[in-house]
Amino acid sequence: MSGFRHLQALFLLHLADVQMVDSVLQSNTLGGHAVGVPDWALLNPPKGPHFADDSPEQITAAVGSPAHLPCKARNLGSKSVSWIRHRDLTMLTVGAFTFTTDDRFSAHRDPTTGDWVLVLRRPQPSDSGFYECSISTKPVTTRSIKLEVVVPRAEMVGDGTVFLDRGSTLNLTCLVHFSPTPPEFILWYHRDKLVNYGKRDTGEITVQTRHWGDTTRSSLLVINATMKDSGRYSCKPSNALKVSIDVHVLKSETPAAMQTTTSGASPASVSHTLPALLLALRFLPGLTHAASQAITCTLAISVITSLIDR
Repeated sequence: MSGFRHLQALFLLHLADVQMVDSVLQSNTLGGHAVGVPDWALLNPPKGPHFADDSPEQITAAVGSPAHLPCKARNLGSKSVSWIRHRDLTMLTVGAFTFTTDDRFSAHRDPTTGDWVLVLRRPQPSDSGFYECSISTKPVTTRSIKLEVVVPRAEMVGDGTVFLDRGSTLNLTCLVHFSPTPPEFILWYHRDKLVNYGKRDTGEITVQTRHWGDTTRSSLLVINATMKDSGRYSCKPSNALKVSIDVHVLKSETPAAMQTTTSGASPASVSHTLPALLLALRFLPGLTHAASQAITCTLAISVITSLIDR
């Protein structure tokens, strides 16, 4: 009798498997009719703690911007996630608790993705290297991510000096290279004072910023520039050194136009006047070389000053 009961139990189990497969078959429909193709994923048992297939292998961060290293651990259950720095095997975090004395490190769980994210504030190039995310399974499940910390560099487009007529639109462009994420801010200064954006009596000052790839572009527009807009302009990103350019707004009768940092050339009148003066000096009798040089410098300064003050 016990043997009969054993066979009966096996039959019932087999019948339950058939009913489950039939249920899966019926769950796949096309136009309201079962197509008879099972969704085998429903038959497979759920995976235990593991890392997502799209877990990143390398993260690039910039000096001055926080670095975020995601640990895409899935189906954790009661298991915990920890972060370790490879080069010295320092335990950084376990769950949301920080174990290192370096207060730049912290970890949190992203409520949207479920990732355990290691955050490194104020990263430096010396922080580059491998970081390991571990799941407390037996044996431990690990995944390494390489962090590369780069140093952004700011560049002012142009050759260092801009000349433009009064009433023109000044367009200064600052590029921030090697910045995977946009700088937290980019400040513009005029004569070491922070530029005030917006409308003014003579025109308007605006800033346009755009980021693509690892480059951020910031353009300062001064509409209807006046003589007071002359002077040194500086661009200071949050993650790079300050760069500067000199601007000269000239009182001219020529029609107003847009002058940008790509021009950078002096007025045509200077390029025509100075060669003529130098040629005349060559034919003055009895003039020594030292005297010729002194007169040339004096005349050049006089010409440029007259152009600015005209």
